[in-house]
Amino acid sequence: MQPIHLCLRRVALATVVLLATGTPALAQTASVLYSARPAIALSVGDRMAARQAPVEFTVTMPDGKTTTATAEPEGGGERAGTVHYPSDFGNAGTRVGDYTWAARVGGKVVLTGRFAYRPGQGGQMLFVPG
Repeated sequence: MQPIHLCLRRVALATVVLLATGTPALAQTASVLYSARPAIALSVGDRMAARQAPVEFTVTMPDGKTTTATAEPEGGGERAGTVHYPSDFGNAGTRVGDYTWAARVGGKVVLTGRFAYRPGQGGQMLFVPG
């Protein structure tokens, strides 16, 4: 008789293998097209302000080029707006490398950050928050 943890490990492994191999077949038979892209949502708000201001986000890509998008306030100015990289940025790309971003309100930098895209298995792109 085998210890219970070995049996459970085999059942778990078999379940993962079945799910991994069964999912694409299910998507094919259901005629579903699935697409996933790594993205980041950027939003900056002033907690003390009665009304939020538009925020200009500038992302610097690994090659040094920059791209900009503006997050307009939502809810009549009650909530900060959000932009999504790369979809809301005109000439954006998702290449492997390190990215930086800066948020500006009225031309003044109020917050900065970074993120990266890394190569994953099977040619997929991984998003890595900074």
